[in-house]
Amino acid sequence: RLYFTALENDKANHQFSPEEKKLVAEKIALLMCQSGRSEMAEKILSSFGFNCRLSRAVLDYQLDSNRSISNGSLSGGTSKPPCLLLDNFLTNGELKALKDVFADQAANYWQSHNYQVEPASPYVSYLIPFSEVTKEDRFGLIGHVASKIYRSILEEFPLLSKAKYVEMWAHNRPHASGHQMHFDSDNEGLGGIRNPIVSTILYLSDKDVGGPSLITNQKLIHRHLATKGWLCHPKEKRLVAFDGKVLHGVIPGKGAVVSDNRRVTIMFAFWKSIKERSGGGAAQPF
Repeated sequence: RLYFTALENDKANHQFSPEEKKLVAEKIALLMCQSGRSEMAEKILSSFGFNCRLSRAVLDYQLDSNRSISNGSLSGGTSKPPCLLLDNFLTNGELKALKDVFADQAANYWQSHNYQVEPASPYVSYLIPFSEVTKEDRFGLIGHVASKIYRSILEEFPLLSKAKYVEMWAHNRPHASGHQMHFDSDNEGLGGIRNPIVSTILYLSDKDVGGPSLITNQKLIHRHLATKGWLCHPKEKRLVAFDGKVLHGVIPGKGAVVSDNRRVTIMFAFWKSIKERSGGGAAQPF
């Protein structure tokens, strides 16, 4: 009611541009969807031309980060999930070393890449030839973690034995910031879609900071939308690995967070073939 009252008042004052009105509408509709008021959001969304959204069970997710989750495949009925979850994947020493680099948004890694969330900064990732990934004198902790991931998930994803490269990138986002549904692809899909063998997410942030990752069973070759989805909540030291061909994203965190902590993740994707590039964008040499 307050939203539509504001719009009515704005008709005379013309305070907001159409783009600003749409952005405000999206934020308010999301708040409603995440607080048990999805029916109220429908009028706002439809007035801006939206005709579909993620389900109530996804957007208004349960806050218990341990619900229906244990080491192994994420629970999801009788069909085999395309994903694997491993808790306590990192040692305390590995976690501390990674957080020293990635946890603080003022850290050198983020500043040197001019990283920001809104508007989003350009995508940046680094590529390591897999035959050299264990050369810790050159690739250090990142090479060590990539090799550890490979060894830990190879049995579940045997096609990893064909991996020739590992791509690494990272995100540091506020609690309420999500990430659009997408397919991982070489150079963000420019020149055609090419997916990795396996993609992985390593969580460095505390539980209940930021929303869960949503992993679906939808692939680009399918002519239908996803029929199943799995939510993986952030938790320190947690690793989730999934088929690199499936649609996935991040649900915006709901509710309020008392601290200034952010959702910090490192991604590793394993490729059979990918082009190394220079110039500061995707797949640049590590």
